[in-house]
Amino acid sequence: MNKKLSITLAAVISAMISGTAMASPSAIGGNFDTQDFYKPFTTQDITPENMQRWPYYKHVSANWDDYVQTSSASFTAATNPAKLYTQENGFDLNGEFANGKSYLQSLVDTQTKAFVVLKDNKVLAEFYDNGFNVDQTNLLQSASKSFAGVIIHQLVDQGKLDLNTLVANILPDFAGTVIGKATVQQVLDMTSGAATLLDFHTKGKPGYEWEVEIGLKQGKGIGHRESIKAARKAAEAGTAWNYTDKNTDALALIAEQVSGQSFQQLMQNLVNEYGGNSAGSIALASDGKASPSYGISLTVRDYALFHQWIAQGNAPKSYYASVTDANKKLIQDNEVAATLFDGVTYGSQTYYVAKDNLLYSSGSFGQIGFSDLESGISVVTFQDWAVNAEPEKFLESRERMTSIIKMLRK
Repeated sequence: MNKKLSITLAAVISAMISGTAMASPSAIGGNFDTQDFYKPFTTQDITPENMQRWPYYKHVSANWDDYVQTSSASFTAATNPAKLYTQENGFDLNGEFANGKSYLQSLVDTQTKAFVVLKDNKVLAEFYDNGFNVDQTNLLQSASKSFAGVIIHQLVDQGKLDLNTLVANILPDFAGTVIGKATVQQVLDMTSGAATLLDFHTKGKPGYEWEVEIGLKQGKGIGHRESIKAARKAAEAGTAWNYTDKNTDALALIAEQVSGQSFQQLMQNLVNEYGGNSAGSIALASDGKASPSYGISLTVRDYALFHQWIAQGNAPKSYYASVTDANKKLIQDNEVAATLFDGVTYGSQTYYVAKDNLLYSSGSFGQIGFSDLESGISVVTFQDWAVNAEPEKFLESRERMTSIIKMLRK
């Protein structure tokens, strides 16, 4: 990859994939010294300042309830967990992926800690590394956003929510705010007009203070809800695509208002729908409200079950209509976005590749999940990158996952 394209991709991923960002050296980059990943450490060495860096993050991400600077709420396995089977003679990860490199080597090269290929509850391929095990949970980061999108659409299909309603008509205290002037659908699609948070490094800046509110940094902010209401305006609602956590956490408040249930209970209901096998958790913000913009922790098999559930057509009808809407191309009007997401649309907190009929969720440090709407296959991965976004590893991971799906279709 040439230097110019690498820089462009880095800017794109910083703006669009990373739901959170870390401090020094950067939230984006590449070519880090892999020795740092393998350095020994004790849990006593982990601090709020270094917890999202190598080598510490591989432990922190798998134990987020112990490190979130606010608090978290747990949910249980489904009342009727899906029964999973391991299929012998499934997908061979020793096969060549690209340029003589095997799928297995690609997983190691991208610091993959967990990887699952699932179809009809059969595990076709599975991989674990970095001290991670099948029964451990991992922080999904911004891949959590697709769960919030699905939950909103469940309420739509239940007749409890109209996506064309202005947010302020549901949350009266949002009247006059950027997000309050947008429709629920615009908030879902990241077209509310609220500005992307990019300035995570300087104390007092919006990005930094937002991370205080959701438990990624120490400090005292103005309050989670107040921070969402204070979102800066970048465009008129419906005219531009600007990725921000504040849209997603606003969705959680909307879901609670129209359902009369806490977001963590709505998450539990969703787990029951897709048959989650294990307990999980969701981070709570400074006001005790759920933060699905980044904060869901699941096992990799349960993440695969969620994406399989979507791939098999079990998600709300209105969700598919929104996600696969070919007119949702505002992401392509963003010059840097178009470079990386060529042919990709974005709707309801989810990316969609129309030419391959694939949708996916994506989060910082390499948490990615694919749903193949043609075959019902899901492919998911947990990774431990050096920073929130390593462009070349993101592209390799996405290509690896789509390659497996296309081979299994045959």
